[in-house]
Amino acid sequence: MADRLYLRHSTDKQTDARQRHALAPLLAAGAPVYEGPATSTRQLSLDRVGFTRLLNEVAVGDTIRIADAARLFSSVADILALRPVLIRRGLHLRVESGLLSGIDLASDDPGTKMMVNVLAAVLEFQRDMISENTREGVDAAEASGKTLGRTDPHRPAPPRRARPGPGGQGGQGVRRRHRRQGLRPPAPGRPEDDPPRSGRRRSP
Repeated sequence: MADRLYLRHSTDKQTDARQRHALAPLLAAGAPVYEGPATSTRQLSLDRVGFTRLLNEVAVGDTIRIADAARLFSSVADILALRPVLIRRGLHLRVESGLLSGIDLASDDPGTKMMVNVLAAVLEFQRDMISENTREGVDAAEASGKTLGRTDPHRPAPPRRARPGPGGQGGQGVRRRHRRQGLRPPAPGRPEDDPPRSGRRRSP
């Protein structure tokens, strides 16, 4: 009978430092390590590369050890698919940290069966709450006008707003400027920046 260690993280940005700390005595003793690449939490344990390799090398009576339960399974469907395989092959599954430490999660007694199912339901609830909070955050950001993700380079730029004339908005500022300088204000309706055309007299 031998101990076999399984490590896994969900994304490439995560590390297994905390898991290795929890499994430090077993690592120091030379227990073989099986690492699963970053995979979605929705992928069943039995479909993960690292765990599949572990199952191909274990023998009856071996113990699979993980740092915490979430490293191996995260849903009711996962644990319901995994437990029968471990029980049928005579394997043990133990968590090294947390409330479940020291308990054989592959045991087939009624108490362990009930506890494992409750644990799986809690983990699935936790994962669903994280997804729901993420969706709500995205909706709130979009409602406030924030743009999420990368900007589309082909999206046309918004139209530029006209700049107001000095001293006020539009022609009012121009007329006030003319009065301050002792000039005759421009005729109503004439564009503020349109100078008088040559050859025409400005109407009084």
